[in-house]
Amino acid sequence: MHRTAAIVVLAGAFLAGPAAGQGADWSLCGPAAPEDWDRAIAACSRLVASGSLKSAERATAHVNRGTAYLRKGEADRAIADLTAALRLEPGDVVALNRRGEAYGAKADFTRAIADFSEAVRLNPRYPLAFRNRARIHFYRGNFDAAAEDFRFAEQADPGNGYSLLWRYVAEARSGVVDRAGLFKGASLVREGWPKPLVLHFLGNLGEAEMLAAAAADPAQRQEQECEAQFFLGQKHILASANDAEVALLKQALALCPRHMVEHHATRVELRRLGVAAP
Repeated sequence: MHRTAAIVVLAGAFLAGPAAGQGADWSLCGPAAPEDWDRAIAACSRLVASGSLKSAERATAHVNRGTAYLRKGEADRAIADLTAALRLEPGDVVALNRRGEAYGAKADFTRAIADFSEAVRLNPRYPLAFRNRARIHFYRGNFDAAAEDFRFAEQADPGNGYSLLWRYVAEARSGVVDRAGLFKGASLVREGWPKPLVLHFLGNLGEAEMLAAAAADPAQRQEQECEAQFFLGQKHILASANDAEVALLKQALALCPRHMVEHHATRVELRRLGVAAP
């Protein structure tokens, strides 16, 4: 899912070589749930301090630790780790994308766009960097540029419902909606969430049914309901229903964990509406 992109896992980290015997730390220094971020950081720190890693392995440990810091909301520490990774591996598009996210979290949008742009220059088929750059344009109110980048993300990853949803909103906010392109894109969206949200936006699924689908999986319920409320808020913004949009965005802010894209996007929208976010 787009909202909590996985931390990089070094392929072969458990094999013979300098990292041999460090398998437990490599296992922890990888994708982690929020309650395990501190353990991931500690494991990555042990690996970085070991002095036994090859350059690429050390870069991976920095990327993984930086990602955990980013998810915790510690953007400066994340930037330090990701910059260290890029000194070791200058062409690491994952590190560039993550550092762009960290700069974006600090509202340093110029540096964020620079990192995302370098990532897509190095890998023009990297949808996550396109989506992230598009969101920065969206936050700045540059909806035309946002829609263009979301289209690039769709081309790089056909069937990703999030790219389609964000493109719909960005196009609508810019005043030009490619309905034929949206319906064509919707036909490619993979089954499961967020397809019900896509179908709702295109008028093919009622709101009650869409919300029921968001709540269907207990393990994903909070995050999916957060996304549903955020995009319903966008729908009301497009309809100029001010009271409804503010209420829905406040619901989204209450539901969305701080590490989710929609948490930050909701704060941006509330500020745009002149509403103070708690």
